[in-house]
This record gives sequence, C-alpha cells and structure tokens, in this order.
Amino acid sequence: MFKYNELMIKDYDEMLKLVQGQVKKSRAVGSNTSDDNVNDAEAIEHLREALKLMFSRPNSDNMIAKLMPEVRRDLSGYSAYEDSVSAITAEAIEFLKNDKAATSQQATAIFVLENILSEIRPEAANNDDLRRIIERIRDAKVKISSDVVKDMKLRGMYKTKNPSDMAKSIMKGLPKKEEKKPKTEEKKADEE
Repeated sequence: MFKYNELMIKDYDEMLKLVQGQVKKSRAVGSNTSDDNVNDAEAIEHLREALKLMFSRPNSDNMIAKLMPEVRRDLSGYSAYEDSVSAITAEAIEFLKNDKAATSQQATAIFVLENILSEIRPEAANNDDLRRIIERIRDAKVKISSDVVKDMKLRGMYKTKNPSDMAKSIMKGLPKKEEKKPKTEEKKADEE
C-alpha cells in the first residue's frame, strides 16, 4: 500500500510519471483485443495500481481529475473500472478494520475511500456497481482511531472525515431505486 504522507508532497509531474509508469507497464503486457497471447489480468493489475496510487494521495488540489482519464479509459477497455474500484475499496476497508495495520496505512485507507467516494459520486445514481461501492463503504461502519487522527493533524490534515458517514450522506442524496414495483407495472408506466 502507498503512504499518503509520501504522496502528498509529490507535484503533478511526479504523480504523472508514477501513473504513466503503470499505464506503460499495462500496455506492454496487455491488449484490448481478443489476442490470446496477452496477459490482460496483469495489464489490469498495473492499471489498478495506478488507480490506487491516485486514490492514496490527498486530493486537495484536485489532481485525480487530471490523472484519471487515461487510466479509466484503459480500464474501461477491459471492462474493469468498477471491479478495480471495488477491489481497492475492499482493501482499504480491510486496512481500517485491522487494528494491527500501521497508522500510516489506516490514514492512507481513509484518503483512498474519501477519494473513491468523491470520484464515483456523480455517476452513482445511474450506475448500480458504483452505488454498491458506496453502500459497502457505508455498511463498513468505519471507525477512525485516535492515532490516525493524531497522525493526520500532525501533517496538517485537520478535517478527518469518516468515510462511512460520507457514504451514508451520499446515499441519502441519491434517488431511491424503484424496486418496489413489479416489472409489469414498471413497463406499463413507461408505455404511458
């Protein structure tokens, strides 16, 4: 896992170089074609590392928006964007639930979840996979340890947000899913 405190001091050019390194590795081993000689799983893993790298850095300067398009486009080419975000979410929640994880890892996991929520929020109303990721973060009922709060304050991060609370708030703002109507009634309503 990356450490937020090491990434937060990196500027755009340094972050771009790190992200581009993963994208190049991905393109070297994979292909968006049906060729059997390529290793798509390894290519996706490199792109997932690029995502994790971006999400692990505090996004106070909105750098994710600048770095994301190429990585997301390549992951979407493999139909692996939502799965990758989901896997990174699960890993971050695991770090936060693990009392033995280092403070820096737990703090980084908070930034990962916070950045994921910010990134997927605009699309969650129309994308069930992204909605489920938000629900997973909400249902994790994450607790932020006092050591993590101290670590973040020490580094100038005064507003420690609880990702589960953020997810709960986002879910309240999303339109309710219309699961209550049987399919036949839904079709009739659409036809009218």
